[in-house]
Amino acid sequence: MKFKGELWTQDFPASQKYGLNRVEGYRGEGLGKGKVHYGANSGYQAINLAYLFGTKKIILIGLDCKRGPNKESHHHGDHPGPLNKDMPIHTWRKNFPKLAEDLKVEGVEVINATRDTALECFNKIKLEVALC
Repeated sequence: MKFKGELWTQDFPASQKYGLNRVEGYRGEGLGKGKVHYGANSGYQAINLAYLFGTKKIILIGLDCKRGPNKESHHHGDHPGPLNKDMPIHTWRKNFPKLAEDLKVEGVEVINATRDTALECFNKIKLEVALC
């Protein structure tokens, strides 16, 4: 089965190589209001992109900001080949509170429905409750 949703990136070469939609991005703190702030990870960027799309409620699933039981950096394991393997997870966690603050000011509700998460800046609610 092929994924039928939209695929987005802030990386120009990746957008060209794989035919992905591209959004401008840059290194900035908090919420990017015209471009996506990197936040050092794709979860941060996805939240920012959802904001740019106009959403008022975001439910996070699987954004735990910690290593796996065998020190994996992602659910799929470490990146292959030349891709970055030194995941600065402590930096990810440090970047999210400013994003959470800015989203609250913008009236965007963010719920973290991840079962076991180190990310403390968003309201934590069980997925079954969040979907009601």
